Amino acid sequence: MIDISPVFEATRRLSPGLTVAGLALAASLSWAPAASAADMMSWQAGCQFKSIPQSAGEAMRYDMCQRLQTCQRMADAGDRNIARIACFGFTPNAPAAARSTR
Repeated sequence: MIDISPVFEATRRLSPGLTVAGLALAASLSWAPAASAADMMSWQAGCQFKSIPQSAGEAMRYDMCQRLQTCQRMADAGDRNIARIACFGFTPNAPAAARSTR
């Protein structure tokens, strides 16, 4: 049978150091530069596919690009259901056509 007490003693000795390391990591991540508006729109440049990719990683990127393009089309059309499908931060690229009132 394995004696577990040395494992717990080692954990107790390491835990203050791990706490300090975790706090240092959290502090360094909080000082990361915020994304600018230009960075947020750069997805369009990375979504230029000539065909549907065959690898799993590229297929995931393709699916995300399709979703982003759908969100942008909904924003351009002025669809009010855009937030319902979790498309946040999209603004229309072109002005909406004049709508007739009833």
